[in-house]
Amino acid sequence: MPTATFVDLFPPGGYMSSSDWQALYSAALAESDPRKLSGRIETAKRAIHERLKDVDDGSREHDQLDRALHALFTLPTRRRTA
Repeated sequence: MPTATFVDLFPPGGYMSSSDWQALYSAALAESDPRKLSGRIETAKRAIHERLKDVDDGSREHDQLDRALHALFTLPTRRRTA
């Protein structure tokens, strides 16, 4: 079954809720298939960047988004060394 793309999940003009980016982030962290990992990471990153547009700097969620992005950037390296 093909992995849904970001546009499939969130069409242009759609609203990104807190739970949306968190679900995509969790899916990337849980992905065990190396062939699918890159796509999951990219989808989660895009969702996080979209959500960042809607939250206030310095808010708790903004901090969570920053930490999640950092984790996604380092995930491929952590998976290769695990």
